[in-house]
Amino acid sequence: MIPQLIWTLLLLQVAYAAPTAADLSRIVNGTDASINDYPFMVSLRGSTGRHSCGGSILNENWILTAAHCVNYYTTPLLQSVQVGRTDVSSEIDESVYWIDDVIIHPFYDPSNSLIFDVALLKLKKSLVYDETIKPVQLPTEEYEELDESDLTVTLIGWGLNETDGVLPTTLQKVDYFVVPNEKCNNFHSDHVYPNQICAAIPEGGKGQCNGDSGGPLLHNGVQVGIVSWSRKPCTIAPYPGVLTKVSYFIKFIKETINA
Repeated sequence: MIPQLIWTLLLLQVAYAAPTAADLSRIVNGTDASINDYPFMVSLRGSTGRHSCGGSILNENWILTAAHCVNYYTTPLLQSVQVGRTDVSSEIDESVYWIDDVIIHPFYDPSNSLIFDVALLKLKKSLVYDETIKPVQLPTEEYEELDESDLTVTLIGWGLNETDGVLPTTLQKVDYFVVPNEKCNNFHSDHVYPNQICAAIPEGGKGQCNGDSGGPLLHNGVQVGIVSWSRKPCTIAPYPGVLTKVSYFIKFIKETINA
């Protein structure tokens, strides 16, 4: 459990600043991970095949990601996803699946704390499950806040290793902590909504950066968040990263992928 005193002391030190367009989260101080441990993880790719955002497998035909990753979607920009790979590349092989449709949440608002920052991608061809390609486990619709005795979460992705850093080709992971929304609100002058979740470590230096957007935040193997936005430089204390709370969108997800 995070010592609550640490977060309280940081609240007294915070200098308020609202996120700008440059604050969008696209892992810092992570370690190498294997797709065998996270077989639901996917890389969203543009026309050059370069990694742009993360995502997670919902079923054989649908991918879960952030709306701001696809907000300006056109075929030349976002074309495909790469699945079943620890190490991503720009090559086209059997791991690459083309995107057929993009569904952005109708209430998504990029001008208001990226509220409702969630999107679904439909694939042109169905995935074939194996040890490296499996669906993610979603929370129940009733899930709200984590028990404060168990706040540890895991972030995975291929995002920058630091602001203006490099994109790793090998999947990265980092363990850190959920920050309760009322505390996260005090750190950020931009409002944090009930359909969002925050994560950080008190001293900073671990968490999301550009390229991690759309990727999953996990608690005991369940996806509880989708990377949305953060202050820059990446992982600067005391500002937690802000993510979309998946439990809030279970009905939207199920209604869309089962239509």
